[in-house]
Amino acid sequence: MRITIQFTDVYDGHEYERTETHDLPVAPDVDHAHDDLVDEWADAHIRPLTGTGQRHSESGYFAEVLTCTQRPYLVGHEFSWGV
Repeated sequence: MRITIQFTDVYDGHEYERTETHDLPVAPDVDHAHDDLVDEWADAHIRPLTGTGQRHSESGYFAEVLTCTQRPYLVGHEFSWGV
């Protein structure tokens, strides 16, 4: 499934944004993005794409779906970790 995501990595109060397009396994076929199955899918397939691999005392990771033709319910949804 082709998906474009805007990532925002926050380290010690500073934001670092980037936009990337990836081919990921298809997200669950549910009615909306607020579903436990979608969260599990995002943890497995989007979360590993966040961050820079560096350690910081405070960090947070955000991923907002910008485009996803196959699962339009994801567009506009933001996932977050470490906040």
